Amino acid sequence: TELAGFYVFSFDKRHRAFMPTDGAIIGFDQTFPIIADKAFIGNTIYASSYKTISENVIGAGKFYITTVNGLGEDVRLSKRKNISSKRLRGFKKGRVGPKDGDDFVGGNYAAALNFEANLPNILPENTNTDVGAFLDFGSVWGVDYDDSIDDSNKLRSSTGLALNWMSPLGPMSFVLSQNLSKADTDKTESFRFNLGTTF
Repeated sequence: TELAGFYVFSFDKRHRAFMPTDGAIIGFDQTFPIIADKAFIGNTIYASSYKTISENVIGAGKFYITTVNGLGEDVRLSKRKNISSKRLRGFKKGRVGPKDGDDFVGGNYAAALNFEANLPNILPENTNTDVGAFLDFGSVWGVDYDDSIDDSNKLRSSTGLALNWMSPLGPMSFVLSQNLSKADTDKTESFRFNLGTTF
């Protein structure tokens, strides 16, 4: 049984939400229990900044940190934190961080830092395709229910290229990545396809 409240504050100075080339956004959200068998409180802070460096290069920097903590008891497994494969490219979704036996259990904390350079003019405009390079850092850590589990707070990192195509079916992205650092238990991937962009 659970009834929870959620609110978000967001300050958005981007000139447009889709593929911005200038401006920044910063936000904070919180989830809190009203009625819950296992009460918890979750917090997330995120920020992104975009800047046109030259006619051919648009830079972006992004920061994200999220936490979940139990109120007097351990956090339910389904509420524990992971990093999206859009924030930490080169790693399989939900396959980073602490493991309990063969299962990835997420953590009480997750964080990511991204640097991106979009190259909008590298291909002809009529292809509706953008190419970019990225450098991602991230980690998932913290296990509140068992001190014997390695919380795996190693910093993960990856670099690679992303291609965003505005297709007749909607935006699609293709990511080629190479891991720079990882934990022995992490599951990695060198290619990913998404509906939607990652910039």
